[in-house]
Amino acid sequence: MLPSRLTYRLILVAGLVTALASCGKAPQEEEHSSRELSVLFSANTGLVGDAYNELILQGVMESTAAGADVGIHLLKPANLSEARTQFNNWMASATADKALILCGLEYEQLLQGVALPEGRILLLDSDKEFSKGISTALLKRYGGAWLSGALLQDFHLQLIKALGGDRVIDTIAQGVRDGYSDNGGEDYHEFTLATGYQGMNMADELFRRIFMREDIHLSNASDGILFPVCGASRLGAFSYSQNYYYAAVGCGEDCSAYSDCLPFSLVLDLGTLVKEYIAQWMQDTPWPATAEFGLRTGHVRIRFNERFYEGVLGTWNEWPIPLSGWKALEAGYHEQALEKEAGHAY
Repeated sequence: MLPSRLTYRLILVAGLVTALASCGKAPQEEEHSSRELSVLFSANTGLVGDAYNELILQGVMESTAAGADVGIHLLKPANLSEARTQFNNWMASATADKALILCGLEYEQLLQGVALPEGRILLLDSDKEFSKGISTALLKRYGGAWLSGALLQDFHLQLIKALGGDRVIDTIAQGVRDGYSDNGGEDYHEFTLATGYQGMNMADELFRRIFMREDIHLSNASDGILFPVCGASRLGAFSYSQNYYYAAVGCGEDCSAYSDCLPFSLVLDLGTLVKEYIAQWMQDTPWPATAEFGLRTGHVRIRFNERFYEGVLGTWNEWPIPLSGWKALEAGYHEQALEKEAGHAY
């Protein structure tokens, strides 16, 4: 039997193919109403496996799975130039019954000086205010990342970044590093996998580098932990953790299906955020000009992997923290993490 996570991904891809096929129908062949939702995914990352585009896609598909009377147009540009063309095409056909979700900070430039004639646009991961009809939603990750770092203060911590210069990745890394050092952590290491976005899809290379200890600092299995912030490349770290009983932290979603050796995941719930906006649109509820989400709203949270503590933990006789200890630590640092979130821009 296929693992549940793989089964879900196959269903997701099948649903995507169906959705894309339906988007190509001529108007007289369409079975949905005139209400249409278009989603322009990030050009920087892949569609499946990167915990960014994929979580947004999941939210969109789940929003319409119950038979909602809406047409879906899923757009995955190869680069920013192609994204601009797709955006301009949408703008040329915008009507009151159409909405567009722009997935990523890189699309701020598309909205400069834009006057939306009809419909509505949602830009994710921005807090800028634009003209009427254009809304922004910012998922603040620093507070949750700080909380993760605080929980790991007693471990030898190796954080792995896909690349430098990406605001989301850099914010998470900074939060983890600050939470770790603010609370007495003394053995933090950071490694960058690549110079560009190819680092988001280098799982085999990451596994090789961990195995060969190339720029990777590993400690004993009982007190060392990997923290991959690198899209689909994280699968290389999870594969290592599963095969060599070396703990890792999930980032982006609940990653417990990838490895038994994950004590917890930092969940960044873009899917639920997108579902909430789609539901408001379907109910003709206006979107706010700008809004922030994070630990305070529950869209960023720690998800403990109870299976780890029920079974795998027995392989580490000296594992320092039981599940009850983790939960007590999280509760103790939660208010401080909320303060950190409120005081950080992202």
